[in-house]
Amino acid sequence: MRTLRRRTLLRRTAFWAYAGFGWLVVSFGWHLWMGIDYRAAMGGGDRVPVWGFLVYDGLITAMSAIGAVLALAVVRPWGRRLPPWTVRLPLWFGAVLLLVRGVPGLVENLTTATGLTPYGLLGMAERPADLASGEFWTGMVINTYFFVGAVVMLPLAVLHGKGLRAAGGTGGPSGQEKSAA
Repeated sequence: MRTLRRRTLLRRTAFWAYAGFGWLVVSFGWHLWMGIDYRAAMGGGDRVPVWGFLVYDGLITAMSAIGAVLALAVVRPWGRRLPPWTVRLPLWFGAVLLLVRGVPGLVENLTTATGLTPYGLLGMAERPADLASGEFWTGMVINTYFFVGAVVMLPLAVLHGKGLRAAGGTGGPSGQEKSAA
């Protein structure tokens, strides 16, 4: 019975690790392109100086790349060589960041789209949202993407912790079997 539970934990962890890796690779590519084509990404508003946008986007690009590597570290043999906290803490940081960013944004978009909060969730918009505009639906897609990131990274962080506990807390990332070597 214990072996069956361990196998189930390994399978579930592997699923979420590869899902997280995929999500983070897309995020990396998206933000890399935004940095390259920053004029189009910034739009015409110029509310933020170019250097500010590039620093922000560079940080997100680096976080996505590091997160992708750490998602793989949970299930790949080379991940065992990393101290567990160097994987666990960034996974939790990313999961919480995506949760805080994704859930409120998507809730606001959904309540605005249904007409419950036409002036935004807090009612602070100057005019009601234009549901026919591409800008509203672009925001909906972006907020949905962040929400999906939270849905993917939160189970990975939780399952990684369970795997560490099952391995005695010292065996490295959770999704791997110990080798006899």
